[in-house]
Amino acid sequence: HHPSTMANGNKAKVYYYKATGRGNQLRLVLAAGNIEFEDVYSVGFPPTEKQRESWRAIGGNTTTNIPMVVMPNGKVYTQSSAAIRAVARTTSNLMPTSQDDLYMTDKLLADAEDLRSNAYKAFVPWGASEESANKFAEKEMPNHLINLERQFNEYAPDSPYFLHSSSVTLADVVVYDAVTSFASNLVHEDILEQHAPNLKKWVKQVEKDPGIASYLSSEAYNEIMKFSPQLLGK
Repeated sequence: HHPSTMANGNKAKVYYYKATGRGNQLRLVLAAGNIEFEDVYSVGFPPTEKQRESWRAIGGNTTTNIPMVVMPNGKVYTQSSAAIRAVARTTSNLMPTSQDDLYMTDKLLADAEDLRSNAYKAFVPWGASEESANKFAEKEMPNHLINLERQFNEYAPDSPYFLHSSSVTLADVVVYDAVTSFASNLVHEDILEQHAPNLKKWVKQVEKDPGIASYLSSEAYNEIMKFSPQLLGK
């Protein structure tokens, strides 16, 4: 695959903070789809009104505009769950076609989003109590991992990925972001070994995808803020 850029060398542009957060699944989907992109970071956090206005001018929403991507052809996609699907549909490798696979994709994206939302509610520096952080780490997170592992084992048992596929699809990319950024990175890698040993192997498999491997070894990824146990008050 050659990364797709327009004849004039346009890359996609991802608008978000200089952090993994809710923006990284979008970056990973672009990477896995071999679409070259560059990051346009927010000047600070929380963003100024001027910064919000500049996003609104591109995304058009009076509510939230980022994470947002402007594709090489100028199309603008906002609202994470819509944007990742829209990007995946422009690729030849990320979006399945069968009804069952499409349902499973939607289901897994919703499961990943539940895990993310629970994690955000448990961040101590953002005002969560130590009690809710511990509950998330000890009860909720393992429960999510067990449920994801169950679906991984049951849906396509002969495939190294979540769907009947010989390479990563949108479901793999998005669940990968959730179980690393919003689970193992927040506690320790052993959490996967403990509750989802097959997902632990699958994480390594996803990281071998050429587009993802190249993004994870990039300077851009190296420079952004990653989530760590500190967020759960550890």
